[in-house]
Amino acid sequence: MNTLETICLGRTASKISRLGLGCWAIGGHGWGKVREQDSKQAVKCALDRGVSFFDTADVYGLGKSETILADVLGPSRTKVLVASKGGVRWNDKGQIWTDISPSYLRRAVENSLRRLKMDCIPLYYVHKLDGVTPLQESIAALERMREEGKIGSIGISNISADQLLQALRVAPVAAVQVRLNIFDREASKELLDICKRESVTLVAWGALADGLLTGKFKVYKEFKDDDHRSRMPEFKKELFPEYGRRLRLLEQVAMERGRRVGQLALRWVLDLEPFTCALFGAKTDIQVTENLGADGWNLTDADLATIDSILFDVGR
Repeated sequence: MNTLETICLGRTASKISRLGLGCWAIGGHGWGKVREQDSKQAVKCALDRGVSFFDTADVYGLGKSETILADVLGPSRTKVLVASKGGVRWNDKGQIWTDISPSYLRRAVENSLRRLKMDCIPLYYVHKLDGVTPLQESIAALERMREEGKIGSIGISNISADQLLQALRVAPVAAVQVRLNIFDREASKELLDICKRESVTLVAWGALADGLLTGKFKVYKEFKDDDHRSRMPEFKKELFPEYGRRLRLLEQVAMERGRRVGQLALRWVLDLEPFTCALFGAKTDIQVTENLGADGWNLTDADLATIDSILFDVGR
């Protein structure tokens, strides 16, 4: 097994690879056409290449992502760190809505334990706030389940610095997951400062800007309704030329380092702070191997300055 860069999860002794496999796509929903066999090969490749951090959620494929992940990892699922999320409900018609009430979170954890074939989920996130339930109540519910041994550590996804402080007053938080990439830097300095002070791991989702930062899309592509990128601003026809222009400049920076632009983008997240992790999605084993090329090197100060000069005021 390959050795990748690792850090401890929060204040725990659990080690995780700083590059984690994001398992939204393997659920087969929201990313256009996905072949299940390819998804399984991607998970196996990540495991074989040393990835020890696998991120999923119950709503990804309405349970399918968790099921596939458990089946492919097999006995190894207790040797790596599997993170899941709860708080997005669905009905028999596939309609979804947010609910982070304590009663629903308990039901969600129980269902995820069953699908993942685990006695304890190592890291469990509140997926997103519902605008109704006080966050403190949700965190208190997860803390009770942590004490019961159903989850190992508590995480929160898609929150602000103030909301993280609210949660920390209730229970230890091991990880915060936010959207963060070269193009989208809305993760505030205040949030990063809190993570540093409180030893909270920051996990970046969307680190490849939903595939834009892989360099795969050289010309404008119109996505079908079954692909969430059809609703993303960076893939809108009117904005794509400007993103594309700056992407070509980033590719030049990557080429000078003998890297691909996706590897540059993932490395940017890892070099932001020592406590950051970057998730990458992958539909195939080839994509896994390419993304892992972000491991084991660093951007120079000159690289970072050039990247900032390219991306300043992008999309405005």
